Amino acid sequence: MENWVQYPAAIMRRATLMIGYRDGVTAGKEASAQEGFNMGFKESVRVGYNWGLIRGVTSALTCLPDGMKEKLVETQEEKDKFQSLYESVHSLSTTDALKLFHDDILTNRSVEHSESAEASPNEAGLQDPSSNLLQNYFGELKSLVLTSPAIEVNLVLDH
Repeated sequence: MENWVQYPAAIMRRATLMIGYRDGVTAGKEASAQEGFNMGFKESVRVGYNWGLIRGVTSALTCLPDGMKEKLVETQEEKDKFQSLYESVHSLSTTDALKLFHDDILTNRSVEHSESAEASPNEAGLQDPSSNLLQNYFGELKSLVLTSPAIEVNLVLDH
């Protein structure tokens, strides 16, 4: 404490301002990082849940003996669709799925940006259907589950 007494008031004021500035920048970075995390979490939790659901349901059905599959899925066409979905989903690595998710986010932001820049509603609705592949997989699973009443799956993520 004795050292502070030796400093002139101007130097002490400058040091205090620098410390305050540094603390403010640090707090701002932390708040910004937390906000970014919160936004990213909200964007990804539903997609991650759905992706896990797709992989889990299709894997479980694939592992069942044929007799059990017949009790759950009535037609051969539906069995083939489940098998095809299983093969498509499991052909994607985790890295590929993350890349698809990233591409979907960029596409959605681009569409939102073009809509806000006064794009016509018809242009904004013309998205490449393959651009949202993860959502398409979930839609396919949902359709298959709804046509197979013996399969009970909670398709809605509770908040």
